[in-house]
Formats: sequence, C-alpha cells, structure tokens
Amino acid sequence: MKKALLLTATAVLASLCIWAQGTTENNTPDYKSYPYWIEMMQDETINFFEVQTAFNTYWEGREVTKGSGFKPYKRWEYMMQFRIKPNGERLPSDYLWKEYHKFLENNTAAKSPAGDWENLGPFNIPNAKGYQGLGRLNAVAFHPTDPNTIFAGAPAGGMWITNDGGITWTSHCDKLPTLGVSSIAVDHTNPDIIYMGTGDRDAGDALGIGVLKSTDGGVNWTEANTGMGNATVGRMIIHPTNENKLYAATSLGIFVTTDGAQNWTQQINGNFKEILFKTDDPETMYASKGGNFYKTINGGDEWIQITNGLASSSRGVIAVTSSNTEVVYFLTTGGSEFKALYRSSDAGDSFTEMSNSPNIMSWGCDGGSGGQAWYDLDIAADPQDENTIFAGGVNCFKSTDGGATWDISSHWWGDCGVPAVHADLHILEYNPADGRLYTGNDGGIYWTANGGTNWTVITDGMPISQVYRIGQSATVKDLVINGYQDNGTSTLNGTEWDFTRGGDGFECIIDPTDSKYSYASLYYGNVARYYNNNYQIDVCREGIYGINEAGAWITPYILDEYDPDIMFIGYKNIWRCNNVKAGAGQISWKKVSAFSNNDNMAVVEQSPANPEILYTGKYNGSVFRTDDAYSSNPLWIDITTNLPQGGTAGDIEAHPFDENTVYIALGNDIYKSIDKGLSWVDISSNLPSINLTSIAYYKNSQEGLYVGSDLGVFYKEYGMTDWIWFNEGLPVDASVREIEIYYHPDSISGDAIRAGTYGRGLWGSDMWAGTPEVAFSSSETVIPPNCAIDFYNMSTGL
Repeated sequence: MKKALLLTATAVLASLCIWAQGTTENNTPDYKSYPYWIEMMQDETINFFEVQTAFNTYWEGREVTKGSGFKPYKRWEYMMQFRIKPNGERLPSDYLWKEYHKFLENNTAAKSPAGDWENLGPFNIPNAKGYQGLGRLNAVAFHPTDPNTIFAGAPAGGMWITNDGGITWTSHCDKLPTLGVSSIAVDHTNPDIIYMGTGDRDAGDALGIGVLKSTDGGVNWTEANTGMGNATVGRMIIHPTNENKLYAATSLGIFVTTDGAQNWTQQINGNFKEILFKTDDPETMYASKGGNFYKTINGGDEWIQITNGLASSSRGVIAVTSSNTEVVYFLTTGGSEFKALYRSSDAGDSFTEMSNSPNIMSWGCDGGSGGQAWYDLDIAADPQDENTIFAGGVNCFKSTDGGATWDISSHWWGDCGVPAVHADLHILEYNPADGRLYTGNDGGIYWTANGGTNWTVITDGMPISQVYRIGQSATVKDLVINGYQDNGTSTLNGTEWDFTRGGDGFECIIDPTDSKYSYASLYYGNVARYYNNNYQIDVCREGIYGINEAGAWITPYILDEYDPDIMFIGYKNIWRCNNVKAGAGQISWKKVSAFSNNDNMAVVEQSPANPEILYTGKYNGSVFRTDDAYSSNPLWIDITTNLPQGGTAGDIEAHPFDENTVYIALGNDIYKSIDKGLSWVDISSNLPSINLTSIAYYKNSQEGLYVGSDLGVFYKEYGMTDWIWFNEGLPVDASVREIEIYYHPDSISGDAIRAGTYGRGLWGSDMWAGTPEVAFSSSETVIPPNCAIDFYNMSTGL
C-alpha cells in the first residue's frame, strides 16, 4: 500500500507540472501552446463550441502539415456541429435510439416502413490507380481455433464476419441501435458467444451505448450494458479460465462483469481505451487512460498508476507477449507525434525508455514532423519473439530489438520500398490460431504472415464506405459518383466501381447533359474535372483563376440547372464560372457576392423554376437569396431574420416548378416558404427530432419530398398529414448524408432514388408508390388571349 500511495502522489505531482506548463497565469488552459482540443473532442461532457475555440486558437498561425491531425478533427467538427444543442451541449449517446422508438410508438405504420432499398456498394475496392480502401475499421477479433473465422468492427458500419479467411463477409447489424463498433470479444469456450463494444473510440463517428451480446454467432444481438450505461467501449478482454468474467475499457472507466455481461460494475473512472491481461496471470492487468499507464494485481479491485520511468504524454497503447510474460511495452505520444517507446521487464512496475525517434507517427518513410496519433495508434508484440514489435500510426513501423530502432514496414502509398497498406492504423492484432498479424485501418483489413514483408488486403465484400456526398447522372441510371471519408471519390458505372480521386472525397457532380464529364472535390473547395473518369484539370481552388479564398471542409458547388458550362461555388462568397469546361488556363471565375463576414458556405441551391434565383446558407446560420444570379453584380437579400430558428441549414431545396416555393432543413425540422424565404411554415409534423441532412423534391409527384436523416429516409407528399418512414431495407442507424433522384426518360416506373450513407455505402430504391392519382397544375388560372399555358404533370403512382 505504501508503494501505491507513493505512485499516486508522484502521479499527482506530474499532473500538476503538466497543467502548469499548459496554463496561463490565471490558471486557465493555454489553448495556444498545447493541443487541448485533442482530449476535449473525445470528452462528451465538454461543450462543442469550447472545443472549437481550443482548436482554432491552437492552429492560429501554425502551418497545417500532412498527417498533423488537422483533417481528422475537421471531419469530427463537420459531423458534430449538426448534432448538438443550440448552446453547444452535446447530445446524449442514446438520443437517436430513443427518438427511433418514440417515432415507432407514435406511428404504427412505421413498423412496416415503405421503400425497397438495396445496397449498391462499393462491395470491392474500386478499380484503383494506386490507392486502396473501402472504409475504416476499429476492431479485429478471431475465432479461438479456426483461423479463417475473423470478426471486424467498423466505427460506422457495424460488425462483419468471415468464415473463409476474408473471401466473403456478412453482417447482421442492420436492426441494431448503432453501427459503431470499436471492440469485439469472442468467448474462447463457446465462440457463438460474441460481445460487441459500441461507439467510435478514435473519432466519435458513432455514439456508444455500451456492450451488445450475441449467443448465436453474431446473428442476433441484445443490449448488455446494465451498470455500464452508454459508454464507448474501446477494448474488452475475457478471463482465460472464467468465460463469464469480462473487463471493458470504456469512455466512462473500466468495468467488470462476472455474469456474462448481464451486469457491469465500475472499477475505476476515466476515459480508458486499452486493457490487457498479463499473459500468464489474469489477476494482473494493464490499462491506459490518455498517456497514463495503470496496473492491477488483484483483478481490478485496485488500479494503480505507474510512473516509474515514464514521462508525461497525451496517449499511450500497450503490448504484451507470451514469449516473456514479464515484458510490457508502452508506446506514447505527445499531441499527435511520437513521444517514446518504453519497455518494462518487471510486469509493468517500472519502465525504460527504448527510443524517442524517429517520429514513427509521421507520414514519411523515416519519420519527420507531424502525425495524428490521437486518432490512429496501436502496438502489437510478437507472441513468439519478445523483441519484435509493430507500431501503427499513419504507417506501420517494425522493431526487432525491443523498440530501440525502427524500420518502416508498410507505407500509405507504397513508397519507401515497402508494401502499400492504407493509411491510419487503428488496430494491430495477432491471430492466435495461425500467428498472422492483422491490422484494421482507414481503408479496411490487411494481414501479414511473414513479419510485414508482404501484406494482403481482404476488405472486399464489406460495404462500409463513409459517404459524404453523391452525384447521380441525369441520363444514366447506374452512373453515380460518390465522395468518401478517407477513401477518395469513386464512380459506379453499371455494376463496376472505378476509382476517381484520392484523399477525402466530398461534393461530386455528373454533368446533367453529358455524363462523360464529372467533378470531384477535396476539402476547402478544390474541385477537379474528369472526362470518362480520367482527370483533366483543377477547375477551382484557392490560388488559381483569381480565387483568393478557401471554403469549408465540405465546400458546396453546383452546375447550373440549364447550362452545365456554368458553375457556382460557395467559399466565403459565391463565385461563378461561365466556362467550367474550358481548357487549362482559360477558365475564368468571378466573385458575385460581397458578404461582410468570413464564415464559409454550407449550402448553395439554384431554383429550377427560375435559374436567376440562388440561395446560400452559411455556417454561421445566415441565409441569403439573389434573384439575378447571372448579373455581373447580383443583389443579395439577407433572409436570415425571417428564419424560424437559428443554426446552420442542413439543406435547401427549391421547388422545380414554382419559383416562389423553397424548403429548408434547419436544426431537427423542415420548413416551407411560398414567398422565396420571406416567411416560413413548419412542415416537420411527426418527424423524429433528429438531424436532417438532405431534401429531394420528386418532380413526378404532388409535392413529394424525400428527406435524408440520421435515421434513414422519410417521405411526405401533398395530402399526407404525416411523414412515412421510407426505410425498408436500410439499416436502422444508417446516417443518410445525401439523396438524389434519377428520372427515367420514358417511364415513371423507372425512376429511382439514391442515398449515400455514412458507413454503409450507396443505396438505391424505387420511388414511393401510393394510390395512383392523376393531377395537373398550370401556369395560369385564367386563360389569357394569344398566350400559351404551361401544364405540369403532378400525377402520382402511375
């Protein structure tokens, strides 16, 4: 006990020193000098706006370098800003599931939802041009005796199982309350019993609801979080001689169960991401919270922070090996970069620093500056060789001398004379059945059987792409371009997927009159043009063609409704190009607004009924309209004060036939205006109180509106009192980021709707078909002399 007290006191002193180094004179955090935003964004109790302040303060005046962690934060910020309360308070982890059940209780018909959704993929890695990936994986687990049965967990795509070594994959998570998985534990005595740790440990893409349990090999699941609550579960371990005893490292602390997850008891509080057994003594365990190392020798009754030999750090991961049960490795980071690799030879009582360079968290071949270790980090020790360890960050590094020296084992692009393995490693695990080393990263799952000399990717068959935006061809039904987190932009062409552009893929468009042309974008409004899916030129970004400002993480842009040579893009202002198909050096852009603030655009929408009308919404909540979008100096009307509530517009949709009618998704509601935004009516009706992401007006209907949301798709048309849940076939928790409609040239029955989901790829369905009704509207109410009258077909169900 004296030792425990001494260690604890030392830890307190160390913490005080760290705080002193990172605070100002008035004892407030010094956001400028230290990246507090890393810890803050992962703490659900901290206000979103405070995290933003910390991040922006830290990065002001700093150069954003590759692999610095800047981009993963921006991904989190983009997602989170639409899923908070007006005051910045974050929503509870189970809010979505509660809204789902409330909707079912209040809408009996929702228990039999409409729609006929089918997953369109991508199922296999798109025909690549040097860049490989489908989607991110956080967890990998194994059958105790069958090396071909592998379990993989995606942070927004559910758990997947293969029984043939990765040739095929299946999932049974579509009806679960979350698709976020960060840990998996398989019962070693009965592998039909599987525990799933929910949430996204590394980036917050999915909220945690504790543990789910299956007793039939992952087909059916039940909630098993009593006593734990809605925690994000970073790792679980099962006692080697008592299969009903499990430990879980979670965002709310370390928990233990002795009855197979029926009940959990907290052992220690805090955000723990790692927990491992000493390989020959399950009473001894190691855990990490941030950059702190903890140990217990009595099954978790008492956890002690170990500081002997360890310097302060921001995050740490642990590895043990059965080749020497006394050896423990602790890989630590400072902010986003490599801090040190420590080795213990006395079961974690003390540590020796083995190395602090090169920066193995960097994107470079032999280290360098930068890294994003708060997001991608793991370590594994060879069970047969105590001196062989692998460290995962942006790339994978290997040491054969206990961490004293490092060599790169895989590179995110295949440089450095080593194999290509997708960037950002989140998990490294040895398969006990065959000794292979597996990694889950931002692109999928890989394995090596020869110490990293060769790596094999087995992600095909796992549709887990996190779609940001889609672009449906107006002329070809099965031609759809998709932008993904981490995995670039790809295009569905018939039944094949073709790689289009690397990086993160955002807004993307196919020319409505000539489908050979398409456009794909990177962050901040870097838009490139493609012809037959081959790159031609960058058409716009800051620093070219006179453009002197950058846009948002996802920068909105559109092609003109009637002239696809015209493009509008929303940076901090609206810019217009009248010759977007011109050759290199000939494209010209003109800034056609002069807004007084520097906030970025979130949405740009043009009226199909009158293309002179353009709407734009900014991230600060401002909404503007112009009625002369083609003029050299359009007049912009600020309609912000007319909005029924504040917040950033999730989407704006103009009526295709009536230039005065427009719809807006704002907060958790949808509103309609019949006077171009001067006044609004709430048409949310029975919609659940959730984030609404996209609106699509179906022209072959009577005011049929499809709305994408964090609970799939909803539909309502003229004459309906309530919205129907148009979700049959879609996962319950599928977050739909954008919906678009294909119109068949000859038959309404050939129309189709597309939905891009954040974690389960692209989906398609036939349109809603209610009772057939013939209806028309006209452009005039009184027949004028010598004047043509336009009639609009508003029939449905024909």
